[in-house]
Amino acid sequence: MLWIVIHNRIDSRKQQRGETVARVKAISDLTNNDIEDFIRQNYDEIYKYCYWKVRNTLDAEDLTQEVFLRFVKNLDRYTDKGKPKALLYTIARNLCINKSKQKTLLSLDAAENIKSDSKTEEIENRMMLEQYLYTLSKEQQEILLLRYGQDLQINEIAEITGLSRFTVMYRIKTALAALNKKMKEDAYEK
Repeated sequence: MLWIVIHNRIDSRKQQRGETVARVKAISDLTNNDIEDFIRQNYDEIYKYCYWKVRNTLDAEDLTQEVFLRFVKNLDRYTDKGKPKALLYTIARNLCINKSKQKTLLSLDAAENIKSDSKTEEIENRMMLEQYLYTLSKEQQEILLLRYGQDLQINEIAEITGLSRFTVMYRIKTALAALNKKMKEDAYEK
């Protein structure tokens, strides 16, 4: 049976320790409002993930909508006891892969699409980091995006990608090493 985190609330005992307690409901007990709340809670994260993968605002919006449409449409057929957030990322990942196959060239409009009121230096650093990330393999890019771009835990990444936790940890380590090496090489050349 699939369980969904609906609302976060703070238990009075745990409030002193700053811990949040999540209330969960079974799929059979969900109302339309519960599903809408779940979508609202996860929409931005899924959009960011899709945007990172396709590098196009309109495509990312379309893919994000499609993720949630497929999630809701197939909710009653989902029998795994996994986390629904992992299901969302799995759907998003597959849709992004399909979209990549359809397109031969992906546009990179990073300067126009960064929605940040931060300083120019921060934007330049982010763009430079993105350029370094694009020198990595698609596998390495995705594993770093899930871990650091989406702040997912190792177990969640393993569930989304279908890899073991140890393989995920190894790939993160090797991707970071490759990224670090490329950045040092560029710094040495300058």
